[in-house]
Amino acid sequence: MIGKSGTALAALMLLAATVTGRAEAQEQTSAPLDRVQSVFSLAVDPAGDGALLLGTGYGLLRATPDGMAQVITPPRAAITGIATDPNDPARLLLNGIDATGAAAGLLIFDQKTARWTATPGTQGENGSKLTSLSISRLDGERMAGIDKTIQLSTDGGLSWEPLATAPEETLAVALSGTSPSRIFAATVGGLMVSEDNGQSWQQSYPGDAPATVVTSLSGGRVAAYIYRTGLVMADEETLDWQVVGSGFQDRYLRALVEDPSSPETLYAVADTGAILLSRDGGATWISFEGSDLATPDRIAAGKVLYDDNCASCHGAGGIGEAPDDPEARDEFGFKAPALNDAMHAWHHSDAGLRATIHEGSPRNERMAAWQEVLSDEEIDSILAYVKSTWSIRSLACQGARHMACLGQ
Repeated sequence: MIGKSGTALAALMLLAATVTGRAEAQEQTSAPLDRVQSVFSLAVDPAGDGALLLGTGYGLLRATPDGMAQVITPPRAAITGIATDPNDPARLLLNGIDATGAAAGLLIFDQKTARWTATPGTQGENGSKLTSLSISRLDGERMAGIDKTIQLSTDGGLSWEPLATAPEETLAVALSGTSPSRIFAATVGGLMVSEDNGQSWQQSYPGDAPATVVTSLSGGRVAAYIYRTGLVMADEETLDWQVVGSGFQDRYLRALVEDPSSPETLYAVADTGAILLSRDGGATWISFEGSDLATPDRIAAGKVLYDDNCASCHGAGGIGEAPDDPEARDEFGFKAPALNDAMHAWHHSDAGLRATIHEGSPRNERMAAWQEVLSDEEIDSILAYVKSTWSIRSLACQGARHMACLGQ
């Protein structure tokens, strides 16, 4: 539980964002995405095939909508920050901490050569261990990040200077997309803004609820996540903040990025490590896992298939066979469970749910194998429909993440 002071939230966020120990083991080169929980940052893969790059405690991962994540180089380090240059989406920067606890350096990716180059002077014990990397839309050489406090660079990351004055417990920082002297800071005490390059700070969003994320978007917009309120957005000309997305309940966002090729497409990292996707500017969210199947046409087709084949047991809309008595039993041990938020369907990954539909359940012979009745495409459509009934919280807690969520 998170108290009004935000102390617990600060501890969770700072623990997640500030990796001071050794990088986590990298024995596997790929893993199901729901098992990757220490995700600190993300960026859209410049390759443009729907994949994302994730900065994690396991290193730099490439995640795809089929629910898998693969370790890619470089380096063998915990990657605490990734930033896409808004002036050049093919230019990526990342920062991390190596296995010895030293700075892995600020690395820049050149898509033409497919190589990462370390910025001189940013590696080793005296290097910067930055989180929440931000590159100015007005000047690609101007950057911000957090290393204990807000750091600024005006030379493309070659050197960094801490702000003399910065809000306490800053969790994220963003450089304005319209003003060279404006900086936003998401803090445990709320969303702050400086109009004089960090010399003084004022509250930007009303109230003192913790702000966990802030990011500059295209079109002169800025977005932030306010705990227990939701995703808020404003035009920088007025800074008249509006709630554009809610329903996160006790979950919160750890990172938020815009797809450079589609301003209405947003990707976010939930506090659980789950990747969420919005195609309508943050108003509604789906899971990145399976997002390639979660189209309106596929969901509509899935509803028809569900109604024809599943609703007789699992109930209309997935409410279950006995929604008023979740403990109801039949001669085989249990009634058909709810597939919406009411029970535990979201405890299972897409792969696990798909396998149960395909092969049936050994726990109850009434859940027969549907592989001879439904095609793989039809099963995928049913799964897309079922997931469309889940809340953001269930999507953020799906699969292996559910154990951690049950304790909160």
